[in-house]
Amino acid sequence: MASNSPLSSSPTSVSFLLAYDTAYEEIDRDSSVTTSKSRSSDDDTSDSSGPITLKEFTKALPPILRQQKENERKSSTHQKCQTQNALRGTKDDPVNILFSRLDLTLGEWKKYAMFESKKNYTRNLIAMDDETFTLLLLCWNPGKESPIHDHPCDGCWLRVCQGKIQETRYEINTETDRMDVTSDEVFEDDAPAFINDSMGYHKVGNPSTSTPAITLHLYCPPFNQCKIWLDPSHASSPSKACMCNYSEYGVTHLCEMFEVNMI
Repeated sequence: MASNSPLSSSPTSVSFLLAYDTAYEEIDRDSSVTTSKSRSSDDDTSDSSGPITLKEFTKALPPILRQQKENERKSSTHQKCQTQNALRGTKDDPVNILFSRLDLTLGEWKKYAMFESKKNYTRNLIAMDDETFTLLLLCWNPGKESPIHDHPCDGCWLRVCQGKIQETRYEINTETDRMDVTSDEVFEDDAPAFINDSMGYHKVGNPSTSTPAITLHLYCPPFNQCKIWLDPSHASSPSKACMCNYSEYGVTHLCEMFEVNMI
């Protein structure tokens, strides 16, 4: 999934990164690490770029997201707000930085990897705070995919844990009332990918006919319903999907994936 073009460091991005530093220092205090976190230090790369656990990630993330929202609230111009939105998903995005450091070894996510043969994929809740984020592990059966959908939030960050994932992006053609394909890519490395509604809509699936796939999804802030397009030839007639998790915190919680009502 393509991300926004990288931006040079601006006063806005600097304030976001300071929030990242502050959150990381909290991790260090909990771990009794005394190494300085000054960004000007030559040793900083090794100190603030190593892998972090799920517990460390979910503790450090909310302060960063709250700082972003506070910066948006203080933005006095539309241009400043656009600049802050454009930062998401780039190399300077502190959420992207933190998400890229999350340890994806099997031990960190194995307990949440639950498949159901009767479903295209399962949504397995790892963590959420009902305010700033939801972190899910999605388990994809071979050859299965999601419907085309939007993201009624600030964005979705994704990493591949196992296998390959195909993402097809769309935009609405108001003249033809169709969902036109804008990109179609297959990913198999774990580099973070990002999308929000300003970049289009997408469907995600497992292109392999024999091998399951697993992906990690971060949604900020949480949402419990979205629009889906069951027929790309009728862009003006989406359906409403109410999200439901197959498991929560490593415990199976059977439910229907979508409750669809035409809108």
